[in-house]
Amino acid sequence: MKKYLFLCLVALLIGTSGCLDTNPSSEDSTIVTVQDQQQIDEALVSGPVLVDMGFASCPACKIMKPTVEEVSQEYLGKATVMYIDTQENPRVAMSFNVYSVPDMFVIVDNDSEGYLYMTSEGNITRDRNIARFIGVTGKEVLTKTLDLAIASRQND
Repeated sequence: MKKYLFLCLVALLIGTSGCLDTNPSSEDSTIVTVQDQQQIDEALVSGPVLVDMGFASCPACKIMKPTVEEVSQEYLGKATVMYIDTQENPRVAMSFNVYSVPDMFVIVDNDSEGYLYMTSEGNITRDRNIARFIGVTGKEVLTKTLDLAIASRQND
């Protein structure tokens, strides 16, 4: 009986201490999981898109996840934040020539020649390699780039 009571107390303490993930499904997430590139094109109609590419077991991707989630909440209605799982959707990831994750970039717009990317310096380029953020990236870099992309879209 004492053993059962002890186990119940331990379970109660762990459950209330925040050690258990009570929301593993991320139902409240505002990040859109990309299945095909058409989703990105459709989101661009409304505004810039921050694309985050990675996979579930990537340590750096796990570090970035809360930051990307914060950004998606803060920019709700102003920009779209999208996630491409490079292991579950390699076809879309390969279309962006991903070789390292996390790999993030902001797409300002697209036209008949392809995507237009925003650099952290405020330049628009067709070269994603110039505009990408590889590895753990500070929130301020992502938000600054999104702000520049939003301003660019408003000036057009």
